[in-house]
Amino acid sequence: MPVAPLDPITVTGTRTERSLYDVPGSASTVTKQTVDQQQPQRLDDLLRNLPGVEISGGPRPGAGQPNVRGLEGERVLMRLDGARQDFQSGHKGRIFLDPDLIKQVDVVRGPNSVLYGSGALGGVINITTRDATDFLRPGEKAGYRLKTGYQSVNDMVLAQVVGFANVAGFDLLGGLTYRNSGDYRFGGKGHLANSGAEVVSGLVKAGYTFQPGQRLGATLIVFDDRDVSTSAPNTNAAPPDSVPVRRTTQQLTGAINYDHRDPDLPWLDLKATIYHNRVFIDERRIAAPDRIDTTQLVTSGVDVQNTSRFSVSDGVTVAVTYGIDGRIEWTDGDRNHVSRPTFPDAHGRVFGAFIQPEIRLWDAVSVTPGLRFDHYYRAPDSAAIGPSLSEGRLSPRIGVQWDVTKWASVYALYAEAFRAPSLSELYVSGVHFPGNLFIPNPNLKPEIGKNKEVGVAFKFNDTLQPGDKTRLRLSAFHTNYRNFIDEVVTATTSTEVNLPRAAIWGVEFEGGYTSGNWFGMLGASLIRGEDKSTNQPIASIPADKVALTVGYQFPELGVVLGGRTRLVRSQHRVPSGTSKTDGYALFDLFVSWQPTDGLLRGARFDVGVDNLTDKRYRDHLTPNLDPGRNFKVAASFQF
Repeated sequence: MPVAPLDPITVTGTRTERSLYDVPGSASTVTKQTVDQQQPQRLDDLLRNLPGVEISGGPRPGAGQPNVRGLEGERVLMRLDGARQDFQSGHKGRIFLDPDLIKQVDVVRGPNSVLYGSGALGGVINITTRDATDFLRPGEKAGYRLKTGYQSVNDMVLAQVVGFANVAGFDLLGGLTYRNSGDYRFGGKGHLANSGAEVVSGLVKAGYTFQPGQRLGATLIVFDDRDVSTSAPNTNAAPPDSVPVRRTTQQLTGAINYDHRDPDLPWLDLKATIYHNRVFIDERRIAAPDRIDTTQLVTSGVDVQNTSRFSVSDGVTVAVTYGIDGRIEWTDGDRNHVSRPTFPDAHGRVFGAFIQPEIRLWDAVSVTPGLRFDHYYRAPDSAAIGPSLSEGRLSPRIGVQWDVTKWASVYALYAEAFRAPSLSELYVSGVHFPGNLFIPNPNLKPEIGKNKEVGVAFKFNDTLQPGDKTRLRLSAFHTNYRNFIDEVVTATTSTEVNLPRAAIWGVEFEGGYTSGNWFGMLGASLIRGEDKSTNQPIASIPADKVALTVGYQFPELGVVLGGRTRLVRSQHRVPSGTSKTDGYALFDLFVSWQPTDGLLRGARFDVGVDNLTDKRYRDHLTPNLDPGRNFKVAASFQF
């Protein structure tokens, strides 16, 4: 049972396959081995130990908001099996996903609109789910897995069944996961009211491999969450600003993808995806007055890219990646079956085209310039709300990496990114709260980010003993932002406006070590941010943190044991009138056993405890106290 590799392959940073520590930028990868050991209930459980990455909003269902380098919400681009996840509505979250069947999560920090267009202002989170080949053992054609689990912090019960097959070029996976949980318990004592949920999620993936390198695949992901929560789950607001509701959250993501790579045709490495994504939320007030709110975002899109490789001379090779993508989106909000202007009925479309050459010079220097053009259109369904908006944007990028020696490299990066104003930000109207009205602003400009970054990476082999590996990376960045979109609330009105200037800068460190038995991972980040128009700190900047995982494995027994710690500094750099948070230290333990032979071959057992000391704490980016001590156990049986 090997631990997660130190050199996973990622395609998110450059859209071409690269080892993680060969990406000219700051990137991290979470592998399926980590998913199994963590026993995650939320995406937060997988990302919270990465430098510069947090999930804000707290543990209530439907509250999670990704935060990368101090930017959150739609300023972080999320992709699920190639499909964009652009949902955003008021005080609700953006993440509707059961994490148990995740294969890999790639996180690229910093602006990256050249490859992904609008939204990649703070970074990109790219999630890939598992397929049949991730379960099948050598020589197997088909099988199924049963899994169950329990976690004490919210009395969560898990039941899962997954079937998979790969026969004559056809592969198929079908999985169904059920979770039922109560309210989260804080460290010490107390519970977070209205934080339980009943969740059913399904995953179906099918594909046909015509020949090596040529595959047609399809993915369908269904998520259904039913809970009693609050109308603003990612806040600690009390009535009347946030009241208990019966909420149903449904997400359906479908994608068809086609890959064609032929080693005899270096100019052809084609990847194409067509996707459809629908998020629907139904909220019904428990107490009078009766009210039914529905919120819906529908997105349909296409993403096509190709990489052509050729040699200019004996010492110069080039891989040019180019492509187009586009999408159409609709928003629809109702209250008691009548149009709800606080989530306006509107539509939009976006088209983008990009080119990125990767130039390799004498196997020592790589130069990766890139350029992208995007054009977006926004319009309300009713002209009475406001006029339509149309604008184009060029996004440049250039990265240079120099392999100084076989074990050390340095890089420098300049990248720009933008985020087009959302349909809701442009056309929101109606009552914000009693006595206060939303005023639409169809003149909003796109947010712009310009990032300068430098870093150094080390790749040591045979460091302490033959066969071991050490990987280290240190990055420093400074990003200037223009036209931040923010909500300005007066005594009687609330309006989305562009703020002139802001800056975020910091340092990130990530490293790992593995040998025949020992393994360890270390991540740390220090981030600062300032609103240049007010000279005030930016409220969404996370506290400084250090995260360490250390473990020992017994390959002959199939046993892995280890521990994690997360040290978070107090956050006192906050805007006037914003609450400060104290620092804290958390400690986790985990043990995994995967029998290698005998009657239990194919079984896996995971036991762990999070927040071992039952620390009572609050993360700076969450509105409520965070979960206390959590005993976890999971068992799976594969046949």
